[in-house]
Amino acid sequence: MHREDLREGEEAKELIHSLTIKGAVVEIKRKWKDHERLFLPIQKHTNRVIELTRFPYPQTIADGVITNLRGVEIGVRTADCAPVALVGEEWIGVVHVGWRGLHAGILERAIEKLLPRERDIFAFVGPCAKGCCYEVGREFLELFPGYVFERGEKLYMDMQESVIKRLKNLGINRIGFVERCTVCSPDLPSYRRDRTEERILTSVRKL
Repeated sequence: MHREDLREGEEAKELIHSLTIKGAVVEIKRKWKDHERLFLPIQKHTNRVIELTRFPYPQTIADGVITNLRGVEIGVRTADCAPVALVGEEWIGVVHVGWRGLHAGILERAIEKLLPRERDIFAFVGPCAKGCCYEVGREFLELFPGYVFERGEKLYMDMQESVIKRLKNLGINRIGFVERCTVCSPDLPSYRRDRTEERILTSVRKL
């Protein structure tokens, strides 16, 4: 799964990981500042994906963004949900994947929009709630058959593994990831752990 493609960020303390691939830079940051070339959608756990072909672009409710604009940074904010960056030769994308979005087909929507334009897509999955900590209710057995496992008398789901499995089912085989659980990593924000308003930013931009 291309773990070797990941490297520790050294240029800034707030940079958790950075990856350069196919002429694009994927970054995961603990802290960031808004800037005039950064686009963040209004995230509402939807399955809506925006095609960003002009910039500036009005603030819009969506949980995924794709673009072919160079020099524009697109990102999503997470604190237990899975951030996914998608990189092609000309088009890039970023997706916020919670359990609602996963069930509603947010990944399918993003890939459907990219595949007519890109043959070879690299996917990168950031830190999120994993199977060590992400306890779920029994309704998840029906919502995500094959994605939920039992430990003791409780049910758990690994969002990262679930996203990777879904990506593979969609034909995406080049996948990198940061294998960290936000819930049990005290240096990462976790809504389930702390009800925090803090978020990490996962972004991608074409150079």
